[in-house]
Amino acid sequence: MLQVQTAATFMDLRGEIPMVFLARCKLYIHPIVFRDEGRQGAVIMAMSTNQISTLKKLMEYEASRKEPPPGFPSLPDIPAGRYIDPRFYALEQEHIWKKSWLFAAHIDEIPHPGSYMLWENAGQPVLIVHGDDGKIYAHYNTCRHRGAPIVTEKSGRKIRLTCKYHGWVYELDGKLKNARGFKDSELNIEDYSLTAISVTEWMGQVFVNFSEKPNDLNMQIDKIKSLISPIDFSNYTFKFRESYEINCNWKVYMDNFLEGFHIPFVHPELNKVIDYKSYKTEIYDRFSVQWCPLDSELSPYGKSDNPQQNKAFYFTIYPNIILNIAPGRLQTNIVEPKGSKKCVVHFDYHFDNPKKANIEQDAEFSEMVQQEDILICESVQKGLESEGYDKGKFSPLNEQGVFHFQSLVRSSLNL
Repeated sequence: MLQVQTAATFMDLRGEIPMVFLARCKLYIHPIVFRDEGRQGAVIMAMSTNQISTLKKLMEYEASRKEPPPGFPSLPDIPAGRYIDPRFYALEQEHIWKKSWLFAAHIDEIPHPGSYMLWENAGQPVLIVHGDDGKIYAHYNTCRHRGAPIVTEKSGRKIRLTCKYHGWVYELDGKLKNARGFKDSELNIEDYSLTAISVTEWMGQVFVNFSEKPNDLNMQIDKIKSLISPIDFSNYTFKFRESYEINCNWKVYMDNFLEGFHIPFVHPELNKVIDYKSYKTEIYDRFSVQWCPLDSELSPYGKSDNPQQNKAFYFTIYPNIILNIAPGRLQTNIVEPKGSKKCVVHFDYHFDNPKKANIEQDAEFSEMVQQEDILICESVQKGLESEGYDKGKFSPLNEQGVFHFQSLVRSSLNL
């Protein structure tokens, strides 16, 4: 039996959030609950000819309509307090940043066995190490003796890790090798390894998760590989980073990125480069993607020999990872909260062939667009703090990416 109904009937388990959105030309089907059966439903893959025909007609309908279907539930509002209240920010620190996969580095930053770098998030000091065995390790940068940092330099290369306070020595994988000042009978050396943190590498990017039993990141985002194929940025070269301190809540910046609705008004030059009329948004479980064709003559990025591949992809991986992909280049944006009304955004530039890439032109164009985004985001933050604003409204047609992101925030905080 084909368990598919119209978009207006699909609701999540609490009966509040509609989970099927028009993504311009893609039908997104989330696990659903049928009200008449009270159980979770799914799409059964063994379909008859009539069922396939019905599904095709439904997809054509979803792709062609310009507004939500009759009876489609209105999207819930987002209170301004979620962008300005320190108490809400504290909840995010505990339930989002300590439980999500967070971007930490590009593999180029720790290229050799013994290479290490320091990284910090949510106030937690982390030491990321390229082990002798080729594996990537992440440890709290805290000696198990008296809590001193193991390393103080931002990056470097070591054979072993030695605490500069009292000289305890650790292997690169975190195992304690020598507890200076203690006899073997005074402690079990195996009980004092550095505290490990979950770490994984995906397409040349290194991610860290503070939770004890994190979900499999690859299962969450591996679909991206097929969406961007034949592009593969696993071996792109990391060139440089630009960081921007912005006077807005981190979610204001994320909301802004997650919709192209503002492009004609905020980014006039970018609007010339992309085909805005073909701008599309697709929603997945833990990420979303916006994409559109590029004008190969006006684009500041590289060009593909295949005109059909001259596209820009804008991925958002929950909670704060952005992948801007164009032919021959990857720009990662990491949105780092610095309080309820401030964030820092890091732009990392990677290129397939740095010698052929027009890196200066790429960076100049990105800088222009970023300054436009900073101006509007800081202005929005002031508006959110004003007495003339209490809550906003989502457009089901143009802001489904924003709503998807805000739904994940709500889910993380059990709201």
